[in-house]
Amino acid sequence: MIALDGCRIERAVDGRVEIVVADARNRAFPDRVTESLGVCVKFGPDHDVRADGKELCYPRDAICVRPPGCVWSTPTTGPVAFLSIDIEPSLLPPGLAGSMSFADRAHVPDLHSVVHTLLSTAPRLWKEGLVTQLIDGLIVRGLVHAGELDRERAPHAAERAREILENAFAEPPSLAALAAAVGANRFVLLREFRRCFGLPPHAFVVRLRADRARALLARGGDLAEVAQRLGFADQSHMTRVFKRLYGITPAAYRRAASR
Repeated sequence: MIALDGCRIERAVDGRVEIVVADARNRAFPDRVTESLGVCVKFGPDHDVRADGKELCYPRDAICVRPPGCVWSTPTTGPVAFLSIDIEPSLLPPGLAGSMSFADRAHVPDLHSVVHTLLSTAPRLWKEGLVTQLIDGLIVRGLVHAGELDRERAPHAAERAREILENAFAEPPSLAALAAAVGANRFVLLREFRRCFGLPPHAFVVRLRADRARALLARGGDLAEVAQRLGFADQSHMTRVFKRLYGITPAAYRRAASR
């Protein structure tokens, strides 16, 4: 049995996130030290795992979180499939720590959706934002710990970030660049931004684009030109976003607005 035999392995976010997709089969993982933050969703039965000297049970169809420094092994998994995301230290908050833990899949963002975006042509703001949200969600749920983040605040960072995004929504900066521009840790910025505006920065940009599209279409704007001007990937992308937010296609909205 080979641990990653037959797995599909891809990298995203400038190679700093490794994604492993494995079909159902029996596998064995010899002793290994996790240098990254690993988040793995398993599809299959319970199996034993040894982590940091403790004998644990990886529950059926659950999420496993492996913090940096975790030493673990599994003699046999049984017939399981899995999707794993490993995030390099450069994307983690300082001092992130913990021990191997498990969670119900419903308590963690859908990893398939996260992977779909990470492997797409979405802007870096989207990808970095999703990774940061995933990590922050693990912290909030106590699956890993980063004590400094709970004490750090940046009350004016969200407003400054909003101003930057409103002026650059067609080509937004990465989350790292945005955080640097407002002088805040990106995890703190994400929390402050959501607290102030109800959305993370990348979702705020999507809303901005859709709102601008609605105004331009009301004046009879060409669909393809509006999509290109506002930074959508293409007209189809604008249509999907517009319909999701407003319940109507851009073309139908333009017709209704012209009556």
